[in-house]
Amino acid sequence: SHELRTPLNAIIGFSEIIGDEIFGPLGDRRYGEYATDIHDSGNHLLQIINDILDLARIEAGQHELQEQPVEAAQLIQSCLRLIAGRATKAGVTVEVELPAPITVNADQRTMKQILINLLSNAVKFTGEGGHIVIAARLDPDGTFALSVRDDGIGIKAELLEKVLAPFAQADGSLTRSREGTGLGLPLVKALAELHGGTLAIESVEGLGTTATVRLPAARVLTGAPPGAVRA
Repeated sequence: SHELRTPLNAIIGFSEIIGDEIFGPLGDRRYGEYATDIHDSGNHLLQIINDILDLARIEAGQHELQEQPVEAAQLIQSCLRLIAGRATKAGVTVEVELPAPITVNADQRTMKQILINLLSNAVKFTGEGGHIVIAARLDPDGTFALSVRDDGIGIKAELLEKVLAPFAQADGSLTRSREGTGLGLPLVKALAELHGGTLAIESVEGLGTTATVRLPAARVLTGAPPGAVRA
C-alpha cells in the first residue's frame, strides 16, 4: 500500500501545483493541459489501486468494520455531492426516493464506498438524457434495502453472474468505449457481505439495471415502514 500510494500521491500533488501555476506562469498553455492530464490520470490510477487493495484486504480477512450509526439520508446526500458533477457532464438526472428517516449500524466509509461505486456504474452506463434513482427503504421483513436504478444499456442475462467476478467486464470487446477494471460490483458485493448483507443485480438489456444492497434487520437502529416520500 505504502509503496504504491506514496509515489502516486506525489505525482498527483506536484501535477496539481504545476497546473495551478502556484510558483508562476508556465508559459505555453500546453504545459498546463499536460499537468491536468497527469493529475486526472493519477487520480484514476489511485482509485484502481485503492479498489484492488480493498478487495485484497477483504479476501485476506483483514478488513475491519468501524461500526457506527449511519443515517440513510445523510449517506445519500454526501454521495450525491461527489457524483453530481459527473452526472451533469454525462447529461444524466438523479432522483432520490426516501422513506421516513432510517438509521443503520454500519461502517460509514464502507457504505459510502458501496453507494459511490453503484452510482459511478449507473452514470457510466446511462446515456445522455438518462435517469437514475437512488432509493432507501425498509422491506416488510425489516431488511434495509439501498438501491440504484438506471434506464441505461442494461446487462445481458447471461452476463449477470460474470459482472460479479473480479476484473470481469460486461462488455469484453476490444473496442470497449467505457473504461473500468471490473472491480466495482465485486467490491460492493464483498463490502455488503462484510455487513452480513447481500448484493442483487436485476437487469434487462436495453432497459436498465437495478443494483440493490440489503443489510439484515438486526442492523436497523431506527426507521419506519415502507412508504416512499420523494425528495
